[in-house]
Amino acid sequence: AELAERAREISAAVNDYTRARLSDLLADEQALEVNRASTEASILDFAQVLSSGDDPLAAVQLQSPTLDYARDGAQHGIPLTTLMRSYRLAHAASATHFTAILQNHASNAEELHLASELGSAWMFAYVDAALCLVEEVYTAERDRWLRSAAASQAETIATILAGEPIDTDVATRRLRHDVRRVHVAAIAWLESHEEGRNTQAVLEAAIRDIASAIGNQKPLVHPLGILSTAAWISSHSPIPSKVLDELRFRTANAPGVRVAIGEPAPGIGGFRSSYVEAVEAQRVARLAGRAAGSVTRYDNVSLRAIATANLDQARDFVRRELGPLGEMDETTRRLAATVRAYLDENCSRGRTAKRLHVHDNTVAYRIRQAEELLGRSLERRTLELRVALALADVVAESSDSATPPASLRPAN
Repeated sequence: AELAERAREISAAVNDYTRARLSDLLADEQALEVNRASTEASILDFAQVLSSGDDPLAAVQLQSPTLDYARDGAQHGIPLTTLMRSYRLAHAASATHFTAILQNHASNAEELHLASELGSAWMFAYVDAALCLVEEVYTAERDRWLRSAAASQAETIATILAGEPIDTDVATRRLRHDVRRVHVAAIAWLESHEEGRNTQAVLEAAIRDIASAIGNQKPLVHPLGILSTAAWISSHSPIPSKVLDELRFRTANAPGVRVAIGEPAPGIGGFRSSYVEAVEAQRVARLAGRAAGSVTRYDNVSLRAIATANLDQARDFVRRELGPLGEMDETTRRLAATVRAYLDENCSRGRTAKRLHVHDNTVAYRIRQAEELLGRSLERRTLELRVALALADVVAESSDSATPPASLRPAN
């Protein structure tokens, strides 16, 4: 019972263990969550087999997160040996926690020895049976994938995104999507995996809403993994900037989804450039901790994307430029937000006061306080100060705080 109750906790610890030894496989947060969900499902299934006393060779059943993990690996060309090693690492780490639970419940050394022998034998048998099933699922999915049109589409998209030459007509035929048009790339993603949830259906619901708002009912959809998907929304005519600024999707149909979009551009070159921008917009959105339901447009975060290409350098820059003005207490945040508004209004106290709904004297007082914290007048290094304020929310060491950073919050 304790093993099942602690399945989520143990799966997180197992994830850390596996990541330290297979960093290339678990290179981002989404891959980690998919692996964790698969591990948790396997622990719960093993606990059920153990509790019922069934023969693990016959009773093991791969749960949907584990099946998804194996199929996703096959579709994305992860070698079977790498996938198998991830399962064996998970087994080794899980066995340590399983042994610790037995130690807590054994009344004497003899009982512990017997329980450890039986438990280890049961777990080895379970894992061996599970790995056989995983290999079967992987092989079948890999064979199916290589024969499918999806493989041709994925290969064509990879060729375009790599900047390799490809004939326009060939690309259009393979993708069944006219690459001569103006393209807006979008990436929809989830931050966590939920048992029994059809993640691709949820992600595609958000994409359909975005495409409909732009005026295209048939976007080219390309899954990037279990928790994310890319899409290209194309048009024969230019796409107005205002339309992109006002994009929304129905969160009721796509709970937990976030979307990032690139800028519209024509042809194969635009197909690639808009996707690169969408990837960067997604990176900034995740750094800034954008909420579920948000749409992040590259044009609105392009400065932040460029300036945070080296995140460590960006953090050093912000700390150096803002100094005490970069502190996270409420008073200092208000001062920083006031300075940003003041600079946006070309250093007009009157317009800043009107924008923040405060008195002119309040603005003047806050500016003096900010200058004291900076140790200089706002008229010096103005460009650097504006950039540092714009980056403050993105380079914060932790982006999971419920309180928005000063650069995103009203100052009044």
